[in-house]
Amino acid sequence: MEPQTIRDFNALVANSKFVFALVYRGHWCPFCISHIRSLKALEHLIRHADGETVIITSEREEHLPKVRSATGYTGPAIVDTQNLLVADLKKRDIVDVAISDMRLRKYEHGMAQPAVFVIRQGGTVLYRWAIVPSLMNLGGAKDRPLLEEIWHNVDASLHGKEAVHTTYSTAGVAAVIREKLRSR
Repeated sequence: MEPQTIRDFNALVANSKFVFALVYRGHWCPFCISHIRSLKALEHLIRHADGETVIITSEREEHLPKVRSATGYTGPAIVDTQNLLVADLKKRDIVDVAISDMRLRKYEHGMAQPAVFVIRQGGTVLYRWAIVPSLMNLGGAKDRPLLEEIWHNVDASLHGKEAVHTTYSTAGVAAVIREKLRSR
């Protein structure tokens, strides 16, 4: 029998024109919180286009209320502590999410690193990106593509148009710090 995390994800895809998914590290990561806030800001546009958003994490479920409180995100969330969904996404060639050994932070099966992907009902991948953790990106924390620019290209694709952006801007440390200061 298929694990619940995979069933939940497949149900989202089956019941939406497309799913805009964001994999995040945890409630403690300011870059993740900022990225989820960006997704929240796009949520109305995505839903207007008959899409659905979802956040996915390998962090224990007890931390999900902190993430929701910090971001205002109320949409679907999948807690995948065993990384079964992440493994399935890789197997299906949807996105290859890096898993870091973070047992000291209580990620028993490793921590899924940041990723963003958009998949159509039927399985066509419209966009995929996954961080490769390195010293230069603070172990997978920074240098994430701006979700607004990804949305512009996904929206264009949904309407049979050319991509708006040929490359994506990234949010750096300064932008996350400014956002953190504004939210206090």
